[in-house]
Amino acid sequence: MKNILINFFLLIGSLAFSSHVGSPGVIYEGLLGEYRILANVNPPDVIPGIALVTVIIPENPEGITLEVRPVYWSAGLKGTPVADPMLPVNGEPGKYEGELWFMAGGTSSVQVILKENGETFDTIIPIMAMPTAQKDMPLELGIPLTILGILLVILMVTILASAMGDSIREPGQERSKKANRKKQIGMVIGIAVVGLIIRGGKSWWDAEANMYRSSLYKPFEAKSFFQQESDGDYMLMKIDSTVLDYGRITRKLSYMVPDHGKLMHLFLIRKGDLDVFAHIHPQRIDTLNYKVKLPPLPGGDYHVFADITRYTGFSETIVSDLTIPDRKDFNLVSNQEVILGRDDTYTFSNPVTNKVSTLDGDIMVCGKPGIKTDLPGGYTAIWETETGKFDAGKLYNLDFALFGQAGEPAKLEPYLGMMGHAVVLKHDGSVYIHLHPTGNYSMGSQQMLLERFETGKIGFTNLPTVHSFPDSIDRVIEFLDQLPDAERDSLLMGDMSHWEWTDEEHEEHSMVRFPYAFPQEGNYRIWIQVKIDGRIVNGAFDVEVE
Repeated sequence: MKNILINFFLLIGSLAFSSHVGSPGVIYEGLLGEYRILANVNPPDVIPGIALVTVIIPENPEGITLEVRPVYWSAGLKGTPVADPMLPVNGEPGKYEGELWFMAGGTSSVQVILKENGETFDTIIPIMAMPTAQKDMPLELGIPLTILGILLVILMVTILASAMGDSIREPGQERSKKANRKKQIGMVIGIAVVGLIIRGGKSWWDAEANMYRSSLYKPFEAKSFFQQESDGDYMLMKIDSTVLDYGRITRKLSYMVPDHGKLMHLFLIRKGDLDVFAHIHPQRIDTLNYKVKLPPLPGGDYHVFADITRYTGFSETIVSDLTIPDRKDFNLVSNQEVILGRDDTYTFSNPVTNKVSTLDGDIMVCGKPGIKTDLPGGYTAIWETETGKFDAGKLYNLDFALFGQAGEPAKLEPYLGMMGHAVVLKHDGSVYIHLHPTGNYSMGSQQMLLERFETGKIGFTNLPTVHSFPDSIDRVIEFLDQLPDAERDSLLMGDMSHWEWTDEEHEEHSMVRFPYAFPQEGNYRIWIQVKIDGRIVNGAFDVEVE
């Protein structure tokens, strides 16, 4: 009996439940019909699980209905269930909320559907639906279930024992020694049967739990190396693909595709002080190895964040570390910033630790919300905010006003097909995100999903050949790199709609906006990147989130 109860407790304790608390949300800003919407999708961290979807329509139109449904890359639009309605939030005009189930892992999306006056409009928001956690049963639920389980075990054993010892005894007749013996035998048989049932159930559940654990998302690991060559310093990155126990097709590295015209967007940020920032784009040597020439960076330990996207629409960030050796002859360039090419850039700023900078020369002093901040090249920026205070989990528009050298509104130009880029990093490195004015999702992922849905293909058949696909993608990137800026940006922007400021307070193209919700409390540094007068300009801002 003791072993039966022990196995029962183990079975109860190993159960996993879905939760509303998921991985960091996906934020989207764009057009839905004639309305500009701001959407936030919080995917579940266990699958199957429930995602929470919030959509804000500032115009708050009347007579519309909103619906949402999950659409997987492998299933397409035809293999998708009926959409679930979104309901307006009381007291918050223009805000809608809804829930939807994600039943399987993989590259997915949320299709937001708007119906108005007999017309239907929709948009696709990429979602990487991967389980990231395994839940333990809450104690307040586990204790009652354990008590009920014990009662069930006692009742089952009692029923079997009584059936063998008392079923043929007449009412009022005393139990004979033979009947007592049968009852004892029945109790032994009952305990054995119940024990086998519980043991079999636990074995089945352990197998299911192990299978679920094997499907948990495991980020790629990579090793980054500093290499000094005759023509400069280089960084080598070698990706370890052995984590691909799950998603061998969805996350296949041979299926990488460009996002904003680049196969990999790599950010280097010096640890601790966060005073050195670089945005560079490595070249592919082979499927697992990448190489990029480094700007003249001071020695130290660096965070490495590399953003990639696949043909299947799956996007993720590879995290690594890089150590650059100290050099006594290192000097900060006098103009604070050097552009390595038309797309690679780096900058220096004051340390977040408030200690005196160890870099030689002038550095950029990071701005604060609501304060005018000097940028390299004589430009200035203001992070416009009503209060300067930000709460974790709340969706905000981070608005930055850019000014030219004479104080006039700056004329922003596209940078890699966007009117701006931003990187958000928590001081301890636990939160990283690459932002755009359209949100924090991968444009390459959205493009892959839309093209897939248009073809009507389903499943994982008719995929490109893994041996030739990388070569064809490399040729596309080489073609894009040879185009003039204006022509390349026109191709990269496509039909994308960027925010236009038409009110009297803001002149067109003087502002850049990034929708974002800080996932945790703490201190953050935000780098913004814009292009003014053909030059990539970086700005850095510090903020405390409550």
